[in-house]
Amino acid sequence: MVNKVKKTVQPRVGLVYDTRMLKHFTPGKEYHHENPNRIKHIWERLESAGITQRCVVMTAKEAEDKYVALVHEQYHVQLIKNISSKEFDDSDREMIALNCDSIYLNKGSSEAAFVAVGAVMEVTEKVAKGELDSAVAIVRPPGHHATPDLAGGFCLFNNVAVAAKYLLDKRPGLGIRKILIVDWDVHHGNGTQKVFWDDNRVLVFSVHRYDHGKFYPSGKYGSHSMIGEGLGAGYTVNVPWEGAGVGDADYFAVWDHVLIPITKAFNPDIILISGGFDAAVGDPLGKCRVTPFGFSVMMKKLMDFAKGKIVMALEGGYNLESLADSVLACVKTLLNDKPGPHSQETPASESSWRVIKAVRRELSKYWPVLANELPMNVVHNSKKKMHHKQLAAKERLKREETEALHSVAEHDIEKLKERLVAAENTVKQQEAESQGKSLHSYLYFRTSLPKSESKAAKLEAEKSVAEVEAAVAKQQAVELTVRAAKLEAEKSAAEAEAAEAKQQMVEAQWRAAKLEAEKSAAEAEAAEAKQQVVEAQWRAATAEKKVVDAEQLVSKERQQREALKKAFDESFKHLKECSTLLAQ
Repeated sequence: MVNKVKKTVQPRVGLVYDTRMLKHFTPGKEYHHENPNRIKHIWERLESAGITQRCVVMTAKEAEDKYVALVHEQYHVQLIKNISSKEFDDSDREMIALNCDSIYLNKGSSEAAFVAVGAVMEVTEKVAKGELDSAVAIVRPPGHHATPDLAGGFCLFNNVAVAAKYLLDKRPGLGIRKILIVDWDVHHGNGTQKVFWDDNRVLVFSVHRYDHGKFYPSGKYGSHSMIGEGLGAGYTVNVPWEGAGVGDADYFAVWDHVLIPITKAFNPDIILISGGFDAAVGDPLGKCRVTPFGFSVMMKKLMDFAKGKIVMALEGGYNLESLADSVLACVKTLLNDKPGPHSQETPASESSWRVIKAVRRELSKYWPVLANELPMNVVHNSKKKMHHKQLAAKERLKREETEALHSVAEHDIEKLKERLVAAENTVKQQEAESQGKSLHSYLYFRTSLPKSESKAAKLEAEKSVAEVEAAVAKQQAVELTVRAAKLEAEKSAAEAEAAEAKQQMVEAQWRAAKLEAEKSAAEAEAAEAKQQVVEAQWRAATAEKKVVDAEQLVSKERQQREALKKAFDESFKHLKECSTLLAQ
C-alpha cells in the first residue's frame, strides 16, 4: 500500500505596492516621521526574505472620485485631487496643510493619496471575491485619522473605511454583510470611528494609547465609554491603554478577553486590519514594546474567523527596522509560516487588566459574552507573575548597586595602594640620596677643612646640615602623604559601607512605613470594630429597654384583665343574686 503524502496548499496572499506613493514627501525634503522610506524599507525587507516570490504581487490603480466620496465629503475629495494642479503652489499647499491637523502636502500628495485608497480597495475586493485568501497593502499616506471632511494625523483619505464602504454599498453581490475593522495602531482610529459611528454592519475595534485623553489624537473619543450610537451602539470598541510600555502580553490579554469573544459573536464576513506598527519595540512615537512575534500572534488569532479573509493596510510605524520586521512577521503568518522567536515578555500589567475589565463592563449589555467576570486565576496568575518579576527586578537592582559600590571602593583602594607604593619608593630613593649627600658633605668638611677655616666654609657646612634637615622634613611630609592616602582608602571603604548601610536603612524605613501603614489599617479596623461594638451595645440596650417596656405593658394589661375579670365576676354574682330574688 502506497502512503499518500498530503500536500500543503500555499495560501494565495496578495501584496500591493506602488512606487507612486513615494512621491508624497515634505516640501523642502525636511525630515518627517511619515516619509517614503517607510514603505520602501518594508518592500526591500520582503524581497530580501524571499516573500515577494511567494505572494501575488500587484501594482495599484488610482481610486475613482465617486468611490472615495462614499466616505469623504465631495469638497474634501476635490481639494485633495486638485492640490497637485498648477492652480496651487507650495504656499497654497502649506496654507491648506496648516488648516488641517498634522499633515503636509506637496505636488505628489494627490496621486499618492488616490493610489493608496485604490490599492486597498483592489485587494479587498479580490479577497471578498475569493481570488485571494488574504492580502497586505503596503500603502501611504496612512488613513485612519482622516474624517469625512478633514485630513489629519498624517492621513489624507481613510483607505480602510473607503474599502469597507465600497464592499457594502457598491458590491452587495459579493455577500459581504458584516465587516470587522481591527485597528492596532498605537493611536486611536478616530476617523474610522466617526465614519461607522451609527452603522451596525461594521464593528470598529481600536486598541491604542489613550493616557486619559492626553495622547494623540487626544480628547474623549478614544475612551472605552465611546461605543457608538443608534443602530451602531455597541459596535465601536475602544481599548484605551493608560500609558506607554504595553507589550505582547497586554495585547494577548485584550485579544483573548475582549476582541475574540466579540468576534465570535459578531461573525464577520471579512476582516480589515488598520495595521499600524507604532506600538512596536523602538518606535519613537508609540514607546511601547510589541514584538514581531506579538503581531504575528495577533494576526494568527484573527485568521480563525471570516474563513481567513483578511486584508491588512499599513497605517503608522516609524522605526524602520521594527516596522519592516513586524510587517514581515504578519505576511509570513498569512503564508502559514511558523512564528519567529517567542518574546520574553512580562505578564499583562494591572493597569491593562483594569482597562480590560472596564471595557467588558461597558459593552456587556451589547455583547452578553462579556458579562461574565474574568476567571480569577487568569488575573491572579498574571498579577502573581508580575509581582515576582518586580521583586526579582528589585533584588537584581539592589545586588547590582551593591556590587557597583564595592567595585568602586575596591578600585579606589587599589589606586590608593598604587599611590602608596609609589610614595614609599620615592621616600626611600630621596632618603638614600639625602643621606649620601649629607654624609659626603659632613666627611668632606671634617677631613679637609682645618679649624681655622674661614667663616664661609663654616656657613657651607651649616648649609649642608640644613639640607639634611630639609630632606628629613621632606621625608616626613611624604610619610604624611602616605598616611593621608591610607586614610583616604579607609574613607572610601567606609563610604561604601555607609552607602550599603544607607540602603539597608532605606529598606528598613520602607518596611517600617509598610508596617506603620498596616498598623494604621489595623487600628482603623479596630476602631471600626469598636464602633460596631458600641453600636451593637446600643442596639442591645435599646432592645433590652423595649423588652422591659413590653414586659411592663404586658404586666399592666394582665392587671387590667384581672381587674376586669374581678369586676365581671362580681357583676355576674350580683346578677345571680338578683335573678334568685326575682325567682322567689
